[in-house]
Amino acid sequence: MALQLNPVLDVEYLDQAYGDDPVILYMIFDAFLSDSYPRWIALENALQTGDMKESASIVHGLKPSFTMTGLTEIRSEVEVLEKAIKEQESDEELMSMYKKISGDLNVIIPVLEQESARLKQI
Repeated sequence: MALQLNPVLDVEYLDQAYGDDPVILYMIFDAFLSDSYPRWIALENALQTGDMKESASIVHGLKPSFTMTGLTEIRSEVEVLEKAIKEQESDEELMSMYKKISGDLNVIIPVLEQESARLKQI
């Protein structure tokens, strides 16, 4: 890939899906940062208040954005969380899964911010 994206992202998927188009990649990364990530943060409150209907809805709606953004490993973790919510796992287990994924995202978010800013300049 001529754009030389950070290898923490699924560069192979991004290359297949978007090629070397910096504009579409910038738009995808920016949409994740401005829309999907805040919804992920809102999921914590839904889980803490025991609103499993809302939690399931948020997680289900977010799954495609993880793939589209090249976060395919995290996508699989999100699918496991969605299944756990549907199977009514304990609140502690759900929060543990949420916090693990959030930790992974905390590493990725600065990468997406950097890549988004860089691609915007191309």
